[in-house]
Amino acid sequence: MLMRTNGSDRIDDKLAIEGGTPVIDRPLNRYKGAAAIGEEEKQAVLEVLESQSLFRYYGPNLLSKVATFEQNFARFTGAQHAVAAANGTAALRLGLAALGVGPGDEVIVPAVTFIASVGAIVASRARPVFAEVDESLQLDPADLPNRLSPRTKAIMPVHLGGVAVEMDGVLDFARRHDLKVIEDTAQSCGSVYKGKQLGTWGDVGCFSFQLEKNITSGEGGILVTDDPELFRRAVIYSDQGGQFWTSHAGVRDTVGGQPIIGENLRMNEIAGAILDCQLAKLDEILNRIERNTSIVRTAVGEIEGIQLRPYNPARDRHALGVVFYLPTPEKADQIGAALRAEGVPAGQVYGGQPVYAAPQILNQWTITRGCPFDCPSYFPEPIRYQMGMCPRSEDLLARGVSISIGPFYEEEDLDDIITAVQKVAHYLL
Repeated sequence: MLMRTNGSDRIDDKLAIEGGTPVIDRPLNRYKGAAAIGEEEKQAVLEVLESQSLFRYYGPNLLSKVATFEQNFARFTGAQHAVAAANGTAALRLGLAALGVGPGDEVIVPAVTFIASVGAIVASRARPVFAEVDESLQLDPADLPNRLSPRTKAIMPVHLGGVAVEMDGVLDFARRHDLKVIEDTAQSCGSVYKGKQLGTWGDVGCFSFQLEKNITSGEGGILVTDDPELFRRAVIYSDQGGQFWTSHAGVRDTVGGQPIIGENLRMNEIAGAILDCQLAKLDEILNRIERNTSIVRTAVGEIEGIQLRPYNPARDRHALGVVFYLPTPEKADQIGAALRAEGVPAGQVYGGQPVYAAPQILNQWTITRGCPFDCPSYFPEPIRYQMGMCPRSEDLLARGVSISIGPFYEEEDLDDIITAVQKVAHYLL
């Protein structure tokens, strides 16, 4: 039985994909932090520009916007330490470096993720090993034993689209096998698992502030940890081996008793200023996401023929979209195309393909030769990636459709999305 909306008279209209009038004839503002940018961010950026001190560690009138954001973000998550980075991938690089992941190591990562998760592992000269996801499209702890090898150094659970990985299972497995856990929380800033902030369950947690994220500075990232030594290692590595940070912090700038060569992965003061303003708005953004997603999920769940992604309040409170499954990949593709024609921001997650379907991963194409794919001294046996490695993940992705939900959708937007789904279901299910 369908829940009729205010637009129920349009359900019988001709499908837009067949030449009819789309239910939604305007762009929907699906952005989150970007849509919340206002006078606060403008004023904060102006202050930095007027200070003429855009570098985080020194300048003629340093305002320490990045340091302030780090302190406030650590307080928000409940973590002891935070290290800001140039972007989310840089934060992952910092986390892997701090944990000592490198040549000869393997990192277990879910088959469903953005390519940056894999790229950070490969840039660390370690090998990604792909694991299945469960019906929530998150890493399935039950598959971890199948991916374990003597070379496994760490697990990278990816909290996709605001939904939490089942962390109890991941952490239990990691403890039993003495593995490190680096949480990729790029898409889930502020989301919780059993009431505790994501990113604070593992050894380190890494966040992204790219334009699509819950809070944004266009680009940006941050790492959080409770371990003071991991924090120190991450900061030193991010600062060319400790070129500037140590003069401010007054601590030794060595790793293992000696200086190291690091990278420049630092955040600048303009990004820090913007993000500190955005952080103050995060609770409202999350509350709006929770409300809007709940409204659409409830309505879509009443449509016969649609199987909603399982909902667990302990993991899904701040899901950024509504995901449902259809009987076949062909039907999912058909429904997704019809919804887009109606103006709904919908489609198959990552095009219905696991991350390893990307040709650069399947073929192990890197910009230079050497580890992790061409280094017999560290990896005597080659590793081969191929379709079918994670059959359950491939099936779920192929049959799944996701509707993006923005925190600033108006009532009319929500009503029209529901009407469009009902209309498409009326004709195609």
